[in-house]
Amino acid sequence: MMKNKSLLMVGTVLGSFLMAASGGAANIGRTDYVTMNRPAALPGIVLPAGSYVFEAVENHPDIVRISDRATKRVLYQGFTDVVARPSGLTRVVLFGEAPRGAALPIEAWFPTGSPTGNAFRHR
Repeated sequence: MMKNKSLLMVGTVLGSFLMAASGGAANIGRTDYVTMNRPAALPGIVLPAGSYVFEAVENHPDIVRISDRATKRVLYQGFTDVVARPSGLTRVVLFGEAPRGAALPIEAWFPTGSPTGNAFRHR
């Protein structure tokens, strides 16, 4: 009987640790997978052509995290300005202009199905 109670207590403690550890992953909200065929610029970094994960932190809608899709390595995390999606815009990434041969600046990310997006602060 004591052994069963001890096992139950150990199971309860381990279960609470697992729930706490998995809770950290729950703070990510909107997510999009974006593949670019040429380099793109964000404040302070140029992303080479490739596939990326764009995520908005759920409790901080003005913070965007961008990771390499293959390695899961975070390449960019920064504050943005929350902006309304332009009428008729269906793309998830809005690029700005750049001189020939230069990386296109990513002006904003509009998560799929969201009426708002995140404008990056290129200054």
